[in-house]
Amino acid sequence: MYFCYVDESGDCGLFDPAKPDKTGSPYFILSALIVPADKWKFSLDVLKSFRKQIAAQAYLPYDIEFHCAEMIDPHKIKEYTQISVKDRWMLIEKFAETIGQHKPFSIITVVIDKTKSGLNPDEYLTTVITKLYQAFDQFLKNENQNGILLFDRANEKVIHTHVRKLLGTGSSGVTIPGVRIGWVIEDPIFRVSADSIFIQAADVIAYTLKEQEFPQGSRRKLQADRIFNRKLRGSCFVSQIADEDGIIRV
Repeated sequence: MYFCYVDESGDCGLFDPAKPDKTGSPYFILSALIVPADKWKFSLDVLKSFRKQIAAQAYLPYDIEFHCAEMIDPHKIKEYTQISVKDRWMLIEKFAETIGQHKPFSIITVVIDKTKSGLNPDEYLTTVITKLYQAFDQFLKNENQNGILLFDRANEKVIHTHVRKLLGTGSSGVTIPGVRIGWVIEDPIFRVSADSIFIQAADVIAYTLKEQEFPQGSRRKLQADRIFNRKLRGSCFVSQIADEDGIIRV
């Protein structure tokens, strides 16, 4: 049995390059952290140990959610603003390193570059969910195990409805032609990210991948765009629908 924790970076709305400040992000990313059930408690302790360590070093209190976007753009959140910008990126890299060095973990990522994608905005979310389920299903088939997904609560209604079509479990009996998911079981579970350190870890994966795929000049001097490749790429599951580096680009 495997658990798959999912979080996102960016949004699934329209992006208009002519109005970048008035539309959504130019990207939408889903990241998934796969945890084997028999290593769940051990994996939890590894992530908790990291959080306790940085709390003991007076960087971030243990009870404060580790959320990358808010950490880098803190909006007067004192627990983040008291950390220097350099140290905020250091903490993100250390969290990524903790994930990447933990052998039981595997990663799946799905990226939409809205400036290149031919999808309509109303297809962004359902498309990345379908790709994620297909890749996770292949992973489970390879392992001859079942699995279940746990999402952050964002977009809960749309995800729930779409997944029921993917699995064929909805009351309407409607399914998606050409897509068969055989190893993922049950409806997805939705968690508040502040209550799940695994979803916070998935946030680190999504955010560092965003920095790699859509780098910002001001952050390159801090090597933010290199964190994913250096610390996390080795954990990526290379599915049949992924590029050679393991990333599914839609």
